Amino acid sequence: MGGFQKELDLNLKFLDNDIYQNLLPIIKTIQTGEVKINIWDIPYSIGKLSYLVHSHYRYYGKFPSVVAGQILKQYPPKNPKNDFMLDNFCGSGTSLVESKLRGINSIGIDISWLSILASKVKVSEVNFEYLEDELQNLIRSFKEKSHLFEDLPIDYFCSKWFSNKVAFELTIIKDYLIGMNYSPERDFLIVAFIAIVRRVSLAFDGEVRPHINRTKRPRDVLSAYIKKTNDMVKNQKSFNDLCPSNTIEKTFLGDNLNLSKIKYLHDKNIYLVISHPPYLNSFNYSPVYNLEFYWGKYFENEYVDKEKISLHKTELKAHPANEIIQNKYFEHLKKCYEETYSIQEKDGKLAIVIGDCSRNKKHIPVINRLIDIVKLIGYELVEINYRTTHYGLGKYAYNHRADYHGNNEEKRDAIIIFKK
Repeated sequence: MGGFQKELDLNLKFLDNDIYQNLLPIIKTIQTGEVKINIWDIPYSIGKLSYLVHSHYRYYGKFPSVVAGQILKQYPPKNPKNDFMLDNFCGSGTSLVESKLRGINSIGIDISWLSILASKVKVSEVNFEYLEDELQNLIRSFKEKSHLFEDLPIDYFCSKWFSNKVAFELTIIKDYLIGMNYSPERDFLIVAFIAIVRRVSLAFDGEVRPHINRTKRPRDVLSAYIKKTNDMVKNQKSFNDLCPSNTIEKTFLGDNLNLSKIKYLHDKNIYLVISHPPYLNSFNYSPVYNLEFYWGKYFENEYVDKEKISLHKTELKAHPANEIIQNKYFEHLKKCYEETYSIQEKDGKLAIVIGDCSRNKKHIPVINRLIDIVKLIGYELVEINYRTTHYGLGKYAYNHRADYHGNNEEKRDAIIIFKK
């Protein structure tokens, strides 16, 4: 494979084979008994926590990779061949990645087809020779067509967020990908394409919900795409070399209020559910990804059933945390965990990653309220792990809603463990 393979081999020499084991939370027990209470301290940077394939696709609202890792370490499967971890808000596949690293079968469910595609790519095998060939073909096609630039008629949304030249160049890559035969390698290249959309747009790079950055330096589309693809290849190769080859990973586009209707789950032992719902009063996901959904729409029909094309628009609303949205939020979570309860066997574990919030400077005790709801369903509370992080929330994060390290000691972020 020439230079591509040499770069991969060189990076493997420096790979820390225990990276996902060495960055686990530092745990301090503050209460023992029927309900154990701990502090999970995560003193690592975002860069360190984005190891291996976690960095493929920037997912806002993602929980630290090592949170899933610690849960899986504490609750390994008794029967690795037949037991499955289920993530019913799988997002970009954090729990699936951590499960595969540990040889644990996993299932991910989400209402966003982009999330499901990104999750699937992270835990899939790809043919790197074929991938390099297709990338080189794409580059040649791009160079043949890019000099033919003309101001194409584009809609208002596109012209607001992308210069005409960038829109033209994204279209060249998009058209090449559409023309490829379906394969895991095509999925991989599509995720790389979606992953650069924000970077080459006129939006702030690190912002959660996009806004125009009028001073942003233009980015070269082809260079951004080549770099992103090569970075993903390097990380995918390293990840695949670390993972056992006999695990099962399944992803489903679907509603987590209807788990019992997913036939695949009927004969599976869901020994552990890891659940990371949107945090109340944080943000709603569809507007955050409007740029990615815009360019992804050209592939959407291939990845979803006709009736599920706009499923992501039915998301659980988390913002603003007014009384109506709060009530619907908790009612959704109640139904959601009634569903997990219905498909789990006795002693099955449920781990919910959630945080309190505030609105108009008023504290909303999400954790305690959710504990009461889940206990009424029939689960037994066994452990509360309050989480601290030190990597900061970023320049554009909603830190006024999500800061757990200020003067308000009531506001907490937690991983709550239940048992059926």
